[in-house]
Amino acid sequence: MKVSRVSLSMAGLALAPNLHAAPEIEIGSEYQLNVVHSDNGLNEEAKQSSTTSFNLKGAKVVFRGKLSDDISWTVLYKAKESELERIYVTHRVNENLELTLGKQKNKLYGLHRKLTSGVTTPVVAAHLAHNPMKDRVAIDITYKLAGSLSLQLIDDYSCAPSNTSCKSWNQGKDEPIVTNSSETQTVQKQPAAAFEWYGSFGELSPLVQYAVYDLGKSSSASAGLRYKTETVDAYFDYTMDTRNNKGVDSTDPTKSAKEKTTYTGMVVYGEFKTGLYSPFVHFSTLATDPFQAPGSTEVDTVASESNGAGKLDRNAMIVAVGTHFENWGAYYRPFVDVTLSRGEFVDPSNPTKKEDRTKTDLVAGLIGKF
Repeated sequence: MKVSRVSLSMAGLALAPNLHAAPEIEIGSEYQLNVVHSDNGLNEEAKQSSTTSFNLKGAKVVFRGKLSDDISWTVLYKAKESELERIYVTHRVNENLELTLGKQKNKLYGLHRKLTSGVTTPVVAAHLAHNPMKDRVAIDITYKLAGSLSLQLIDDYSCAPSNTSCKSWNQGKDEPIVTNSSETQTVQKQPAAAFEWYGSFGELSPLVQYAVYDLGKSSSASAGLRYKTETVDAYFDYTMDTRNNKGVDSTDPTKSAKEKTTYTGMVVYGEFKTGLYSPFVHFSTLATDPFQAPGSTEVDTVASESNGAGKLDRNAMIVAVGTHFENWGAYYRPFVDVTLSRGEFVDPSNPTKKEDRTKTDLVAGLIGKF
């Protein structure tokens, strides 16, 4: 295909309207570099020692193009992970209706996921790690209605057959759930579905998301509100993910049963533009209500409700304050912040109890785009 125009563009920005039908391509990139000084407070006391590290937190390259006035395409490549994150085509049917097909950003887990990524924000809430689908192949139908109303049909959440600890209802294989059982695992036969309304009322933008996945056995719901002016960009959102994993019925081991685990996450974020500086605050929580098997001991309960060694994967609270420096414009934004992360861990001296641990990170970094 002959390229009629090539230009540099910031990743994440919409293409400028094309007044001609000739094809065009735009190339952009985004990255984050940072230096982190941490007291490693989430580790056990014997392993807590301050460290300073230099990190390439992420780097992405985006290619965007237009085949015509109404058909565009996007390819997003994660350079650090050597992974094709997204590749999709969008057809603008008319002024109010768009269709998108391909591997894309699925509309789950609220405003925090919708507005940011690990590359474009200094602090990421812990509950995002529990998103069951993240970027997957989907068909997206979006209609302008007091903002935008969309429905996504998504390649459903499933587990690889080689994953013996998999608890999805879509295990991708047709064999008994237990030896000599007449009930078999189910291969994927229907897509997951996600609904989103992102409103637009001047400075206020409400968000509602709801999704069903894993053969309709599990669901995710998010609600939030964004307030944006020339000097303030702030939002709040809340997400609840009800994960009904596939387990074995305790009363009849030849049958399967739901094993319910609930994840809830809340995020409050505000950024304030004051000229050469943009101070920001971040507050987020993660709470986990895990499935408890019949007959679980107190030790089992504490372990299932506690975070893994050095990680925030069960229960967490993150508080961060910092500032961006705007001296070099929106495409070159250094920042500094202080982040406190707190979680519950099994008490090493008494496995029937939990203890709180807090980690403090001092971060200096650079978010760059072109």
